[in-house]
Amino acid sequence: MTINDIARLAGVSIATVSRVINQKGYVKEETRRRVEEVIAAQGFRPNAAARSLICSNSSMIALIMSERPSSFSLKIINAIEERAAKQKDSVLLYNTGADVNRELEAISQAIEHRVKGILFLPVMGSGEETVELLKKAEKEDVPVVLLNWDLYAEDFDCVQLDNKKIIYDGVTLLAEEGHRRIAYISCPEVAKKGEQRKDGYVQYLRERKIPIRKEYLYDGQFDEQSGYEACRKFFSLPKPPTGVLSSCSSITLGCFRYLNEQHLVLGKDVGLVGFDDISLVRFLGCPVTAMEQPIRELGENACDLLYLRINGTGKAKIRRKMILGTRTIRRGSESICCSDSVANRASG
Repeated sequence: MTINDIARLAGVSIATVSRVINQKGYVKEETRRRVEEVIAAQGFRPNAAARSLICSNSSMIALIMSERPSSFSLKIINAIEERAAKQKDSVLLYNTGADVNRELEAISQAIEHRVKGILFLPVMGSGEETVELLKKAEKEDVPVVLLNWDLYAEDFDCVQLDNKKIIYDGVTLLAEEGHRRIAYISCPEVAKKGEQRKDGYVQYLRERKIPIRKEYLYDGQFDEQSGYEACRKFFSLPKPPTGVLSSCSSITLGCFRYLNEQHLVLGKDVGLVGFDDISLVRFLGCPVTAMEQPIRELGENACDLLYLRINGTGKAKIRRKMILGTRTIRRGSESICCSDSVANRASG
């Protein structure tokens, strides 16, 4: 008789049996009694290996992400590692390289390694198969928290940015400077955030009855060349925009490169609002306004939600969704433009 047999007879996961044996972690009272009854009926005496099973996972959480090396990914990793260290845990990092198959493999491995929990940042194209594996993890008593992926937030705890409001506020900043011909360079449709950001742009223009001109929209990638090509297109128009809104830092850098080559002066000839890292603004040394993501807070809050589940606080059927705002960084000043909120949603 093994711990696997006890789990099968009791109709629970191996992790649940291990929690009962080691008297660690949350287990429903009814489930605990059922496991104990099976153990007693089978005369099962757990050996050292069975007792240490939960301990082998008790110092590790998994972070599964598709981010290439960047300031965004480094800040996320550092924030999560620091939070985990306070719990005397380490972080098992899976970088899926924006490959859905590698993502599925990473989730499977995390379950097999019996980590305490999973923090998940998806790749483009993640869908039902990924969600089913994440649900399997939770059935195996491995809680899951999504980072900036609200497509399936009804099924999991989630921490995300208010992507629509971020861009809405960016257009507002340009409009307040007197711009009406405002162009927008979008990012790819990853986990709906690209669509949500574009919605923020469209909503502002519609509310002010400003015509939405297709020639002022450019579908970019997460790279500098997208910003460069978008601006080359915009400023070859008979009526070029007077303001440009970029959806990520690399795109903003491409915009700046093109404008600089054309001797267009920021703040005078054209307004530019970027999205992301304040260090970009400082590096450029130019009047670019940046909508800075609360990247550290994204990682920290996701980690906090995960430990609520790990420590048994999440036993009720409540899904927590936390929405974070941004900071507006102007050259020479820092003004806060935040809309942090937490919503607890009943599920099931």
